[in-house]
Amino acid sequence: MEIEKFQSTYLILKVENNLFRFDFKNKKEAFLKQKESGKLFFYEQHPLLINHNENNLEVFINSKPENAEAFVQDLKNSIDEITKDWRNWNDYIEINTGIDYLIFLQNIQKGSGKILKAPFSIVENIEKMRSKHHVKIKYFGEKIITPHQLIIINNQFIIVEKFNSV
Repeated sequence: MEIEKFQSTYLILKVENNLFRFDFKNKKEAFLKQKESGKLFFYEQHPLLINHNENNLEVFINSKPENAEAFVQDLKNSIDEITKDWRNWNDYIEINTGIDYLIFLQNIQKGSGKILKAPFSIVENIEKMRSKHHVKIKYFGEKIITPHQLIIINNQFIIVEKFNSV
């Protein structure tokens, strides 16, 4: 399988000298290169899709952990367990939250304030570990699923709401 052509609205793949075109409905994220060959994988469930399939919840800490460093490490591990290292755990702290890593650490140390914004399965996983640290967290937002699709070719990928073959 080889990427024959890639545009912002479609992808043409060459498979055994046959061309297949896939139009994108609402492209969300893409990292593809021209003329790359490799195996094609299609997913509707994958750690890369979590940011698009699930809406984000805002998470606030309401009490101080006994050991802030251990809490941060367990928080990181809770995120990595869901994303399987396909995403940087730090992104859920610094992207679209209005805070940076330093404010995140300060909020944990004082036991008050926003700590992250993440898809609800990540928040549910964090919820499981918070009792270990005797910490109260509160999150806001509804749990809404919006299905998306993913194609991976080697380490390259594209995420869309739907691929339409033409």
